[in-house]
Amino acid sequence: MLLFALLLWPSSSLKAAVGDVFDPRIDRGLEILYQGQYQEAIDTFDAFINQHPQNPAGYFFKAGAYQLRSMAYETEVWDNTQTSLLDSSLELANKAVAMDRRDPWAFFIRGGTYAYRAAIKVRSKDYFSALSNGLSAVSDLNKAAALDPQLYDAYMGIGSFHYFRTKAASVLKWLPFIGDNREQGIAEIKLAIEKGRYSKVMAQNGLAWIYVDYEKYQLALEQARQLENSYPQNHVFFWIAPEVYWRTRQWDQASAGYARLLKLLDQSQPMNNFNRVVVGSRLAKCYYQGKKYREALEASQKALGLALDERSARRLKNERSRAYEVLKQAEKKLKNSQ
Repeated sequence: MLLFALLLWPSSSLKAAVGDVFDPRIDRGLEILYQGQYQEAIDTFDAFINQHPQNPAGYFFKAGAYQLRSMAYETEVWDNTQTSLLDSSLELANKAVAMDRRDPWAFFIRGGTYAYRAAIKVRSKDYFSALSNGLSAVSDLNKAAALDPQLYDAYMGIGSFHYFRTKAASVLKWLPFIGDNREQGIAEIKLAIEKGRYSKVMAQNGLAWIYVDYEKYQLALEQARQLENSYPQNHVFFWIAPEVYWRTRQWDQASAGYARLLKLLDQSQPMNNFNRVVVGSRLAKCYYQGKKYREALEASQKALGLALDERSARRLKNERSRAYEVLKQAEKKLKNSQ
C-alpha cells in the first residue's frame, strides 16, 4: 500500500518552474484520473509536458496515471512506458536537486519517482531493489518536509513508510526492528488528508487499506464510503468495503459489495478478465456462505466461464479452484434440497 499511496502529488512550490499560477491542467488531469478517465488524464499531462519538457512534474504525474491505470486493469502492458517516464522524471529531478538543494519539490518529485520504481520491483519480486528504492523515496520525502514544513502532501509517503516498515520488520526478520510506528504513520497520513493540497484522494485510499490491515474495520468503511461517493464510476475505490465484510464474515453485505463491484468492472471495458474472476469467485463464496446456493452456483459458473490469457490463468489457479469447489458444493446442496 505504501507504493499505491505515493501517487500523483503536485505542489504550490512548483509554480516557480511553471509560472506564478499553478497550471490548471494538473488539477484537471488528477480529477479526471480519479474518475477513471485514464486516457483523458494522460492526454492532459502530455499537454503539460509539451509546454514544460524540462520540468519533472509532468513525467511524474503521467507515470502515476499509468500506475493507477495498470492497477485498475491488472495488466503489465504499460510497464515499459511507465519505466521510461520514471527515467525522465528521475533525470530531471536529479538536475533540479543539483541546481538547488533547497528546493523541497525537487526532492519531493524525486522521492515519489523512487517510490514508483520500488513498486515495479515489488511486482517483479525483486524485494531487495524495492527496499532500496523505498528507502531512497522516504529519505527524499523527509528532506522535502524538512525544507518546507507546510508540504503536508509529503506525509502521505512518510506515514505509509512508518506503518509498513513496522509490518515488514515482523515478516522480514533480517530487517532491524525499531518499534511499532503504526500509529505514528496513521497520524502522518491523516495530516496529508487534512492539509495536503492534492494528496487527499490517494491518502484516503491508502489509509482505508491500512485500517483494513490493522483490523480497524469501521474506520476503513468510513474512508471507503467517502471515496465511493466522490468517485462512483471508478471501481478502484470499491474494493475496500467488500473486503471488510469478507474478513468479518458478514456475507450478505459482502455479496452486495462484490455484486456492485462486478457490475462496475463489467462497465469499465476491462482489457482482461483477471479482476472479474477474482470478484466473481469471492461473490460465489459469499452467496454460498449466506446459504444462497442458486446464486452461488450461477456466480461460480460465470467466474469459471471467463476467458483468461496464459499469465492470468497461472496467477488465478487457486482462485479458480476455489470457485470450482463452490460450484460443486452448491450443486450438491441444490440436489439434496430437491
